[in-house]
Amino acid sequence: MSKRRWSKFWWQDYERDPALRLCSLAAQGLWMRLLCLMHEAEPYGHLCVNHRPLHTRQLAQMLGVSDRQIQRLMAELREAGVYSTTPDGAVFCRRLLRDKAASDLGSHWGRTGGNPQLKPTPQRAPEGSGEGLTAPASQPLKHQEAEAESEAESSLTAFGPDSDARTHLFNTGLLFLKRVTGRPDRSARALLGKWLKMLADDAATLLAVLAECEAFNPAEPVSWLEATIRHRLAAEAEAAQAEAAQTEATSQTTHAPNTTTPAGPAPTPHAKRMTAWAAVPDLEGV
Repeated sequence: MSKRRWSKFWWQDYERDPALRLCSLAAQGLWMRLLCLMHEAEPYGHLCVNHRPLHTRQLAQMLGVSDRQIQRLMAELREAGVYSTTPDGAVFCRRLLRDKAASDLGSHWGRTGGNPQLKPTPQRAPEGSGEGLTAPASQPLKHQEAEAESEAESSLTAFGPDSDARTHLFNTGLLFLKRVTGRPDRSARALLGKWLKMLADDAATLLAVLAECEAFNPAEPVSWLEATIRHRLAAEAEAAQAEAAQTEATSQTTHAPNTTTPAGPAPTPHAKRMTAWAAVPDLEGV
């Protein structure tokens, strides 16, 4: 049984989860019961008992419903993408694992004196002063923490006068991604590098996607960000194909051969009369 007697539950994230809202009310109720089981399970966040995945028959026995109903509701949750599965077939909740990683990281920082990114930078005293490493007195720790939090909460699309999009991305964007995902610095940087590669190193576009994520506040930010980036790439590719087709059609119309016979000079009145007389039949011999 898990040693975690309680955990934070973000009611707004649960209510706004688009994948879960696509499911029926019965499937949503089953998912809430599964969250309770996964919170008590080992490994944490997995639908297991004694490190063994639970089968639908065992779930039906534990919840007091039929096997067929459990299979139908689990299939509905799976098709909506509410949960993920391990290679062994064990169901797990991505949000529970992410919250556990953030909680473990916070506990580690608490044992070591706090978040190392928010600690003051030690400054070496001048030689011969007889003093060791001292923290800057002009900027206390609480002030640094407030600045870090305000930087993480600031808009992701505002560029400073001396910073470009890439610098802004790996400063404010990185802090935002770590805050909403609970990932450590190395993992968050790897995600940014992956998405930059997908966007052909377009840091400004990635910042715009992060700003949309900040405004939308999805329950699964990583999945939402990847889906949004892929949707943008697909839309750009479709627009490029349409533009290429339009350019090709315009080029064919411009270079098409002129099949119209050029008009000759207008006939004179005398020529018109001669043409009219030529049409009169010969009446000689009548």
